[in-house]
Amino acid sequence: MYYTPINVERIFLLKKKELRLSFFSLVLVLAIVGLDNSVASYSHKDLQFISQELDELWRSEEKAGKNLFLKRIQERLPSYKPLFIEASHEIDIHWTLLAAISYQESHWDPKAISKTGVRGLMMLTQDTAKEMGVTKRTDPHQSVKGGSLYFQKILDRLPDSIPITDKTWMSLAAYNMGFKHVKDSRDLANKMGKNPNNWNDLNQILALHLKDSNQKNQTEKNQRAKEAIDYVNKIKLFYKTLVLIEEQNTLLQTKT
Repeated sequence: MYYTPINVERIFLLKKKELRLSFFSLVLVLAIVGLDNSVASYSHKDLQFISQELDELWRSEEKAGKNLFLKRIQERLPSYKPLFIEASHEIDIHWTLLAAISYQESHWDPKAISKTGVRGLMMLTQDTAKEMGVTKRTDPHQSVKGGSLYFQKILDRLPDSIPITDKTWMSLAAYNMGFKHVKDSRDLANKMGKNPNNWNDLNQILALHLKDSNQKNQTEKNQRAKEAIDYVNKIKLFYKTLVLIEEQNTLLQTKT
């Protein structure tokens, strides 16, 4: 049994109408997941390849964090996976990305609440919940639906000229720190001769548009920008892990 290329339609991030199912799209999606871009070589990988990829993904992370995530996948995700899948059908964002956002936000705890008052699986603020028609933030179904619609709204506000991967990471940053911060950072990147459509360029200057003459305030704003970048990187990690585990499960089911 050989490992076949990932099915594009099962893992792409944005709307189907925005991503043509072509050879180029396949390579693009493989790049998002962080796997081998060579379809020929990739098609001959198997379960061992997936295991190696998982180890590589988590190589620089704490072992406890990996073990906890895998434990939560077994114990908590099955209860909420149908909600992520349902929401993904409405907005055409793959459920694994929605699940990754939710894990970063709440560890899939519907009763989670932060010190700032955001709560639920997708950790919605009162204003966002109201905007998305959520009447009870701790209700798992409402939270996932509201959070997914809000994320889609952010994606739709960013221009289509931004490459699909960069657009996704920028949207995640906006979900965390607010759309205005990302917009202002893109404007500043353009003025500085950086590429406003490139996430790597953007995350280098996220803190610059928050510049403050007060050193204490500046330190806090630098920390806020760092937290947003860490937030995106964590979701990337969880998303890629979930995609690999889904492929692993598919292979195991095929073998039985």
